[in-house]
Amino acid sequence: MTVYDVARRAGVSAATVSRALTGTKVKDKNLARIQQAALELGYVPNNAARSLRSVRTMTVGAVFHQLSGALGIELISALAWGLEKRGYSLFVSTAQGDDEHYDKLVHRFLERRVDALLCIHAAGTGAALDRFIAANIPVAALISQSGGYKRLPLISPGVRQAAKLCVGRLKELGHRHIQVLQPNRPVPPLEEFVSLARHAQMSVDIQDVHAEDFDAEGILRRLQANPGAATVITAPHTLAAQLCVAAERLSLRIPEALSIVAVRDRALQVPATRLSLSMINLDPSKIGSVAAELIVAQLSSGARLKKRTAVETGSWLERDTLGPASH
Repeated sequence: MTVYDVARRAGVSAATVSRALTGTKVKDKNLARIQQAALELGYVPNNAARSLRSVRTMTVGAVFHQLSGALGIELISALAWGLEKRGYSLFVSTAQGDDEHYDKLVHRFLERRVDALLCIHAAGTGAALDRFIAANIPVAALISQSGGYKRLPLISPGVRQAAKLCVGRLKELGHRHIQVLQPNRPVPPLEEFVSLARHAQMSVDIQDVHAEDFDAEGILRRLQANPGAATVITAPHTLAAQLCVAAERLSLRIPEALSIVAVRDRALQVPATRLSLSMINLDPSKIGSVAAELIVAQLSSGARLKKRTAVETGSWLERDTLGPASH
C-alpha cells in the first residue's frame, strides 16, 4: 500500500497526500478525504511503520481537549517529570475545546512518530485510532473519554476514600438531603461522590447547570423557598465559590443555614470568598505520575493496559462551609 493508492481513493494527487500525512497544511476538504481513504485502505505511513520496527523517537504525545488552570499545569508537570525520569520527552497540544480539531491533533501526533499518546478528556470521532493500532503505538485516554475514544483504555482519577470521609461527615452532622450541581461535561469525582452518598441512603437531587449562565442567587432562593430542600450543596469548586458570594449578597448564613461542599475542578479562576471551602480536593500530579509509569511499562514490555485504571487522587478538606444541620 502506497501514497498513490491513497491518492487514487481520495481523488487527489500523491503530492497532496504526502503533504497531508506529514502535517503540512492542505485544504480541510482534501485532508478529510485523505484521512478517510487512508483509514479505509488501512494505510500506515512509512514513518509510523518504522516505529513498528522499534525505531523509537523517545517522545510521548499528550492531547488536551481544553488546557486551562492549575490542574492542567500540575498534570503536565507530573507527566513530563515521570516520562523524563524514564528517558522520554513529552509533547503537548490542546484542541481548545473543539472535537474536530482534537481528532486532527491525534492524527498529527501519528505523523510526528510519537512512541505513545495520551488523550486527556478525549472527545471526537477517534478516526485515527485504527492507524495507531496498526502501527503498534500505545494510546490511552486520561481522566475522561467520549465518542470514538470510548474504546481506549482509561486512566481515571478516583476520590473514593475522600468522598467516603465527606459523606460520613455529612451524615454525622445530620445532613440527609443533598443538592448536586452537575455541569454539562463529565466530572468523575463528582459522580463518585453521588454514588457513595446514595449508597449511604442519602437523598441526592442532581441539577444540570451551565457555567456560562450559572444563576447562583436563583438556586439559593429556590432552596430558601422550599422548607424540605437540601441542607447541603455539592458542586465543582468554581460554582461552589459563586454560591458563597451569592449567599453573602442574600444574607444567607453559611454554614448555619446551608452547607457547601466543593469538588476541585479544572477551570481557570475561582472568585475570592470570605469563607474557605470545604472540598474534595484532587491532586492531578498523582494521575500524571501513574500515567507516565503505565505508558512506559507498556512500551517496554508490550503488556496492554487494563480497560480502566482508577488512581486515588483525592483528599477531604473540612473547612468553613460545612457545619450544622437539623437532626
